[in-house]
Amino acid sequence: MQLVDAQLMLTTANGQRYVVKPESLANNNTMNTGLFFSDLRLASDQGVVLVKGLPKQACEEHLSWLTSIWFRQLTPVMLQVLAEIQSLLDEGYPRTSRLKRVVALARQAIKQFRRLPDKTAYPAIDFTPFEALQFRAEWGEADFIWLRERYLQQQLTIHQHYFDEVESKPLTERQRHACVIDEDNNLVLAGAGTGKTSTMVGRAGYLLQSSQARDDEILMLAFANKAAVEMQERIEKRLGDCGITASTFHKLGKDIIASVEGKQPSLTPLADDDKLLAKHVSDWFEEHLKQPVYQKLVLDYFQNYLYPVNNAFDFESEGAYFDYILANDIRTLKGEKVKSLGECLIANYLLRQGIEYQYEASYEHPTADVFFRQYQPDFYLSDHGIYIEFYGIDRQGNTAPYVNRQAYHEGMAWKQQLHQKHGTKLVTLYHYQHLDGTLYSELDKQFANFGVKPEPLPPEAVLETLREFGAISAFALLLTDLLKRYRANCYEPGQLDKAIDAADNPQQVQAALSLLLPVVDDYQRLLARNNHIDFDDMIGKALSYVKSGRFKSRWKYLLVDEFQDISDARARLVMYLRDSVPGASLFCVGDDWQAIYRFTGSDLQFTTDFVSRFGPTQTTPLDLTFRFNNSISDVASRFVLQNPTQVRKQLNTLTRVTKPTVSLMRADNRISPGEPDRIEKVLQKISTIAEPGSTIYLLGRFGFNLPDYAELKRLSRQFNQLKLECFSIHASKGKEADYVVILGLESGKHGFPSQKVTHPLLEALLPAKEQFEYAEERRLFYVALTRARHRAYLITDMAVASEFVVELINDKYPLELNEFETSLSQQLFHLIKCLKCKTGSMVPRAGQFGAFFGCNKYPLCNHKERGCSKCSSPMKREGRFKVCLNDSCNSWVPVCPSCGAELVQRTGPYGTFWGCRNYRKEGESCSHKEQVIEFKGPMVKGT
Repeated sequence: MQLVDAQLMLTTANGQRYVVKPESLANNNTMNTGLFFSDLRLASDQGVVLVKGLPKQACEEHLSWLTSIWFRQLTPVMLQVLAEIQSLLDEGYPRTSRLKRVVALARQAIKQFRRLPDKTAYPAIDFTPFEALQFRAEWGEADFIWLRERYLQQQLTIHQHYFDEVESKPLTERQRHACVIDEDNNLVLAGAGTGKTSTMVGRAGYLLQSSQARDDEILMLAFANKAAVEMQERIEKRLGDCGITASTFHKLGKDIIASVEGKQPSLTPLADDDKLLAKHVSDWFEEHLKQPVYQKLVLDYFQNYLYPVNNAFDFESEGAYFDYILANDIRTLKGEKVKSLGECLIANYLLRQGIEYQYEASYEHPTADVFFRQYQPDFYLSDHGIYIEFYGIDRQGNTAPYVNRQAYHEGMAWKQQLHQKHGTKLVTLYHYQHLDGTLYSELDKQFANFGVKPEPLPPEAVLETLREFGAISAFALLLTDLLKRYRANCYEPGQLDKAIDAADNPQQVQAALSLLLPVVDDYQRLLARNNHIDFDDMIGKALSYVKSGRFKSRWKYLLVDEFQDISDARARLVMYLRDSVPGASLFCVGDDWQAIYRFTGSDLQFTTDFVSRFGPTQTTPLDLTFRFNNSISDVASRFVLQNPTQVRKQLNTLTRVTKPTVSLMRADNRISPGEPDRIEKVLQKISTIAEPGSTIYLLGRFGFNLPDYAELKRLSRQFNQLKLECFSIHASKGKEADYVVILGLESGKHGFPSQKVTHPLLEALLPAKEQFEYAEERRLFYVALTRARHRAYLITDMAVASEFVVELINDKYPLELNEFETSLSQQLFHLIKCLKCKTGSMVPRAGQFGAFFGCNKYPLCNHKERGCSKCSSPMKREGRFKVCLNDSCNSWVPVCPSCGAELVQRTGPYGTFWGCRNYRKEGESCSHKEQVIEFKGPMVKGT
């Protein structure tokens, strides 16, 4: 054995030469010791070589010599690896990527020796590098945490003065941590009022201060131009003229395009003129409607896919089904409101078949009596004398869970007998025919039995009818919204197909896309013809240029503000920029509790699933808010965390109070002449406790919830010591005031939470909807509450109260309930629910026969109740009685066990008795009577 040119050469007696591989010495079975002799088993360039029958001592000496030679050869290699490792550790914050590289280098190095010999046998060899590599090869998460904490504390100490002085107030401990921590990806969860802008500025300045970055290596991104300007001003104020630029995503995209194409692109006038864009889309749509193939696609869509299909049997109550009808504004193509999707489909089919109809026309023979109103069949075909009834039963005769099966079948039988009695023609259709797709064929079949021969309108005539009732113009507006949403998504290959497959209604989405894509082509041709781009191109083109490598990024540090508002396209742009520069890191500041822009394409999952989307991450929550007190925080935090997918974090407050500062005013939304309205009453209360010059925000879910310009001016004059401003809650984000008044807290389509349903086609082009009900509306309510520094006021009418307010009361949130006088009916709102539809509330109404209480879901639900005859308060049914809810009245009325009407006291030849209100001397009536009825006192009614 010889060392030749740094290689171990083995020459056998017969002259065979082998190059011995170093790993031979790392194996435990290199030397096999027998009773008198030993063998060496060596790996070579020609395979395993077995040297047998060596004397023990000679074998040990050979192995010792080999080992000594080998470790001397390895020492400089190990020192080089250690130097590379140390270089990684000296780069800055111990990122996961660096530490994994350290461990990988160490493990790769120790494979060359695997185990160390007895050091005492080799006193001339320094085994320190080998031991150091063995130590680093065993590093795990606990070691990583220790290394990071050590680095963090060192940097906090070194740069303490900077962190004390960079902002007007010293940065908090968590803000400083966020500035220093520099993982491959960094997520800072900045709760409302916790100083996210200070953290962004502090982070950028720290990178410069610590010499980790040059100013041209830092990119700060904001979504809105105003936010970017404010960020730039803050940087210049706090860091001086350091060269760091804050940009919007659109400006970034535009600059990338200019860098690649060598000139600044021109922006289309359509980009910020929605009316002009809608005009173009309408014109393109009308042009396509001249083509027979496109005409057929449109008419098929209008007949079959105009509304989302929901099975009435899947709803828990009649009220819930009514909510679906109201939320989707289900109307016929003639604009009529209907009570079911099935009725809508029938009406639209009749229209296309050229058959005139009347919806819910009164039956030609009188049927009204004391128990029932006049019979109104679903449809009447006046030209043919035919009535149509659409019955809500399945093939087994079952009704929806909330419908009394027996009573419904009795009603069906009564209608059938009525038509037989009068010899009127009746077409009967069923809910199950709609579900199994036989509704239209069954209608045609029954028409044939009556000799009706439909004369389908030519497509042009149907389209003209649709134009007459505004359906074409409405769909053109929808196409405009779909065009914008489709373009904003900047789809990559395969993404659109996945979106269609994931939709609740893929057939409907595919049908709509067949109408949309020709319009998309028209729009793109217009841009190309004029050499224009739009805002979506700024993102889409930039994406392609960065991904393909045509744009070379210089930014090693990407800082993104309001990250909870990121969309898929913008997130891809950020990732492509990060991945295009070796060692680049991502720093994102946001608050998943304030994610309120899904309707613009923002995808909250990029925040809540940050690690799975971006990779190794350090998350730093900013837990101290400087804005609001602990009472507002307790209510707002508890409320938003009802959604289990929100990131749980503890928000501490600088200001502490001992009493609730979220106050609820419960008052009728009807204004009595000469009386101050509810807003005035709240402002009057604020004026007694607020410092002069205090700011007051009037916030509404929608703009129409707010006082108009004239009313705001009047209120400002009336309360001139206060500074009043009005904002929609979306527009108030990022702002703060001393006091906040939240308006529009009612239920319904335009309530809060809004039950307005996103069009299913737009829904399919938006990020996946959250499973938790009203998830985004809940966050919007959190945003509204947390605009207030001192106190938040909620105004509602409990008869139509927001589900959010009801939750706050029922779940005993720490609210102030006694700051305003509250009527009994407002206090007992939970007892005044509609008995029929279950979800509606009984609200005061006036009719030709006087005052009464009716369901607020009228006309879908026409349930009525009489108020108390003594005090006009609402009454609640308890057993066989109706009891006045006014404690000072406590009057009661028995209910007829036969028909459910009230019993009234009457006088007869044998004295007084109780008789049914539905008694008539002639005709159908209820003759139930009782002599004595005892009421054993009011039951527990609650407060």
